[in-house]
Amino acid sequence: MIRTLVVDDDFRVAAIHAAYVNKIDGFEVIAEAHSAAEAVSAVDRLRPDLMLLDLYLPDEHGLKLVARLREGHPPVDVIVITAAKDADSVRVAMQGGALHYLLKPFSFPVLRDKLLSYAQMRTRLSALPSASQPGAGLPGAGQHGADQRTVDRVFGALRATDQLAGVKGRSVHTLEAVEQLLSETDADLSAAEVAERTGMSRATAQRYLSHLHEVGRVDIKLRYGSGGRPEHGYRWKSA
Repeated sequence: MIRTLVVDDDFRVAAIHAAYVNKIDGFEVIAEAHSAAEAVSAVDRLRPDLMLLDLYLPDEHGLKLVARLREGHPPVDVIVITAAKDADSVRVAMQGGALHYLLKPFSFPVLRDKLLSYAQMRTRLSALPSASQPGAGLPGAGQHGADQRTVDRVFGALRATDQLAGVKGRSVHTLEAVEQLLSETDADLSAAEVAERTGMSRATAQRYLSHLHEVGRVDIKLRYGSGGRPEHGYRWKSA
């Protein structure tokens, strides 16, 4: 379970966000905090994995809180949830290591997708070898640890739901399947080949492949398939 701390000065909003989080498989809210002081205390006592953080707190701005937590406190991942839309807040949040920046108000599916992408990132990150065990637990990594494709997939998990914002019938899990297949295949693959290997329809595979090309994650090359008919071949593009 991903143990989550919800921080918001509004008690009702915090309760709503906590209810949202508790509806998502693999997540549980271990505490709610309504000030920076309460948040620091909860991080020190409970050591949560993730903190959903509002920036407007009564005793300290949320971005200053993030910076303070980086010094001498248990590590905690941060997703900012706020009404602050100014460029400075977004920039400082990114510099402080916030993994997502979610603007209020938002619907449950929006938060769910952000949290699922975060969970995917944690899963992929856990497959990387530790500094003391190079190559451990990572098939094909050898003595040099993770390769570039594996690292790309860790960072790509956080971008997955944003990349799908314009895709009708979007699914994080479907995108994950297409990304994994392409990133683990050296050769170009057609939409039909992707469909066959993932068990989805050709139309679905084509929709996700086209979108991944639009957002710059895959390259397209014209090739000739069976019967000499031209078709597109898709290849994963390393960041």
